[in-house]
Amino acid sequence: MSRNDSTKVASKTIPLRESISKAIAEERQRISRELHDRALQLLSGIRLRAETCRRQLLDNRPKLEKELQHIEESVDKAITEIRNLLAENQTGNELVAGSLERRLREELNIFRSRTGFKLDFRCAIAASNLPPVIERELYFTLREGVLNAVRYSRASELHLSITQSPKGYEACLSDNGVGFDLSTAQGASHYGLKGMRERIQKLGGEFTLKAAPGKGTQIEIFVPFE
Repeated sequence: MSRNDSTKVASKTIPLRESISKAIAEERQRISRELHDRALQLLSGIRLRAETCRRQLLDNRPKLEKELQHIEESVDKAITEIRNLLAENQTGNELVAGSLERRLREELNIFRSRTGFKLDFRCAIAASNLPPVIERELYFTLREGVLNAVRYSRASELHLSITQSPKGYEACLSDNGVGFDLSTAQGASHYGLKGMRERIQKLGGEFTLKAAPGKGTQIEIFVPFE
């Protein structure tokens, strides 16, 4: 092989290595986001339920048994999510169509019983009017937003509304908590916010985050009709 041929091979090898490295980095980031959006959300909910059991239900055996059953089911789901992710065999069929309002209301009530915050939740979209793919992405996005508010905001009030406009579906989640500096939430490590934005954007929608230290947090979502 001549020197010119060797140079050509080397020049082709370098971009190939760079492409492989980039693909590996992107896949690692995807897995991290998937773990955060799915398994870690479930585990966070399990922790909150367990804390509710310890603090409030030790003297109420029927409710305690019901909550423990929910915890067992959530643990099974988390295990399944991790296995599916490792096997790259996610089906995306976990959310029963038409269950968005019921699921969110059940979880919000659990969080409210733990924190005591004032809850205002309104859903003005009939279950049959919300396409399953949009319902699924809205559920995981809003659930992550609620979990963030419960864990970090130290809020006393939480407001969530889901409505339908002439052009699409809208959701607004706000709290009166401590807020935060938006400039600190743009890094690649903030998988929660990044994942929420990406879920809405892949539906062709808009995700708007408004926050400031001491002024609470507000998330506005718009998803156009298919």
